[in-house]
Formats: sequence, C-alpha cells, structure tokens
Amino acid sequence: MFYLGWILLTATGILSSIAVFIWALLTGQFSDQGRARYIPLAHGFPNPPVKNPSRLSAEVYVLLFVFVIGLLAMASSVVLTFVHMKG
Repeated sequence: MFYLGWILLTATGILSSIAVFIWALLTGQFSDQGRARYIPLAHGFPNPPVKNPSRLSAEVYVLLFVFVIGLLAMASSVVLTFVHMKG
C-alpha cells in the first residue's frame, strides 16, 4: 500500500509527459529544426505582438491543468504515506 502513492506519482508524470509531447507534435513545435539549432547563437528574435493580452491562451489553461494534476498526484502520495504510517 505504501508504494501506491509513488506509483501514482510516477504514472501521472509519465502520462503528462506523453500528453505534452503529443501536444507538441500536433501543434508543430518540432517543425523547424533548422532554425532551432541556431537560436542559442542569435542575438535575439523580436517577440511577436500579443493579439489580446487580457485573454489567456489555450496553452496557459493546459499548463495550469497539468500543474494541478501534478500537485494532486504529489498530495495523494503524501496522504497515502501518512495513512500507511498510521495503519
């Protein structure tokens, strides 16, 4: 029973990593590898203007969701550890 929390934490981390990787593939994050190799050598690229700064994008909501899932997984492992210590 003690290992269930850590297994859940590991499984949540792996599943969220896979989900983020699939999202990156679907949105074309890896499409321009030629440009990506020179980014550290460049002086800087101008940032594109923000369309609507008062509205959060879908990526922000996805990142918040992943963050909350991670926090819940860590909290559940801590709770399960304390439950195991009492029983």
